[in-house]
Amino acid sequence: MNRLLLVVLAVLTLAFCACTPKSTDNLESLYFNIYNTKVHCKTCGNGDHTIVFVHGFGCNMKAWDYQLKDLCSDYRLVFIDLPGYGQSDKPHTDYTLDYFAKMVKSTTDSLGIDKAIFVGHSLGTPICRQICFNYPEKVSALCDVDGVYCFFPDDTIYTEAYQASLNDFANLFHGNDCKSNIMQFAKRLSCYNTHKEVCDYAVNTMPETPEYVAYSTMSNLIDHKYWTGRQITVPTLIFCTQNSDIPPDNYLKMGKLYTNMHYIELNDVGHFIMMENPKMFNEELQKWIERICMD
Repeated sequence: MNRLLLVVLAVLTLAFCACTPKSTDNLESLYFNIYNTKVHCKTCGNGDHTIVFVHGFGCNMKAWDYQLKDLCSDYRLVFIDLPGYGQSDKPHTDYTLDYFAKMVKSTTDSLGIDKAIFVGHSLGTPICRQICFNYPEKVSALCDVDGVYCFFPDDTIYTEAYQASLNDFANLFHGNDCKSNIMQFAKRLSCYNTHKEVCDYAVNTMPETPEYVAYSTMSNLIDHKYWTGRQITVPTLIFCTQNSDIPPDNYLKMGKLYTNMHYIELNDVGHFIMMENPKMFNEELQKWIERICMD
């Protein structure tokens, strides 16, 4: 009898593993027409809590493939290709943080999601922050994965110099050299022990961004109006890496932006933390969600 029970359990385990998708490629694509723009998304799982994943500049939903297997049994997962990226439309429009936030929010509305945990990587972090500001009723918690921040100085003279340096950076994504500059940018996002498949994803995916999308995204990202030091009060989990040249006082800077923060700083991964060390990332994310849901 015990042997029969073990056999049954083994069969059920194998069946579950066979049914568990290992990549977003294995999920059904959904398309929503939002403000005359086709937005591509995929969902998986049916847990009590919903996690919406927002990828970074030049990327697509496949940046979150390493989260799928570990999280889909406990949560409803939503993966979105931002407009301008992946399989979503790439309209000639102004790619502001407000625009991205509106499109992500409208996509979750189309999926019937009232409230969710938003997880943003790189550019995805300021997009998720803007969702917090513009649509606070949609956000139960926020996870920042090596997010992009602009820390404008208080002094006017230094602010002008800082803005000029940001403009120089944005201009790298403008003109005929855009693709080659994105390639070099992508190569700098890895560290000494970044896995080859992660490096390949970055250098093969990011340079495919259309020039008009890249420049509009970057030039709007650095707009001073988005970086006023406004605080976010929902529970926030922060993953960052020293290999992204974060400032020495990054913990203090983050503490001024988030009133309910759990902070994790790493030194052995590059920019794609969730891909480079998915076991650690997924475990920490799950522990944090369980903790904030009990508070």
